[in-house]
Amino acid sequence: MDVAEAYSLISRAIDAGRAAHGYLIAGDVRGNASELAGMVLRKLFPGETGQIDADSHPDVATLEPEGKARIITVDAMRERIVGPMSTTSFSGGWKAGVIRGADRLRAESANAFLKSLEEPTPKTVYLLLTDRPDSMLPTIVSRCQRIDLPMPSGTLEGEDYERTARAFAAKDAAALAAILGELKDGAEDEDVAFVRESFFKTLMGFVRGALSSPEVPLYKAIRYVDAVEEAYRRSEKSMGDEAILSYMIDRMA
Repeated sequence: MDVAEAYSLISRAIDAGRAAHGYLIAGDVRGNASELAGMVLRKLFPGETGQIDADSHPDVATLEPEGKARIITVDAMRERIVGPMSTTSFSGGWKAGVIRGADRLRAESANAFLKSLEEPTPKTVYLLLTDRPDSMLPTIVSRCQRIDLPMPSGTLEGEDYERTARAFAAKDAAALAAILGELKDGAEDEDVAFVRESFFKTLMGFVRGALSSPEVPLYKAIRYVDAVEEAYRRSEKSMGDEAILSYMIDRMA
């Protein structure tokens, strides 16, 4: 659905006193998902647009990934969401918690948040924004109403995505280099940089999922992200694709 349809759905629920405690908004975190969250906040806090736009409203708690690993830590969750959302509303009305990049919750931070999501205080709503809903922990997803917006472009799609996913899962640098080579050969000269960016953005999507997986140690997940970022930087210097991707796979071992 588009932003207007999604807003209408949530707005009607608020007016009817049937708003969900949590909404999982899947879309472009810096684009349409953020736009929808802003519209909902302005609905909850009419006449306070300035504070909403400045992220300074006393009854709105916000949190997003931080640090080199771009994850949401348990300490940040407790300090910026759990603690503030447990206090009385400053205005005597609604309280809202906004988590941008909610797929970056680690198991520990998700567990710290779970009770607040399950047993919120009255007139409380949580807006969880993500562009990787499939990487969200099931315990969080099952307690939210999911809103699907158009997803951001810029990654590979269709068969190109599937082939890349299979080669990446197999840690096959030669196959990855062959796919990238085919993509670049099929593009106009002015589009080669975009194709290369889309390829590495797709790889980054794969490794970002490890940051929210309780089965992958954090130090490994960070190493995966660093390896893809370094491979992308090297690719900008016109180094050989297979050498770059072999180096990336070796660093992820």
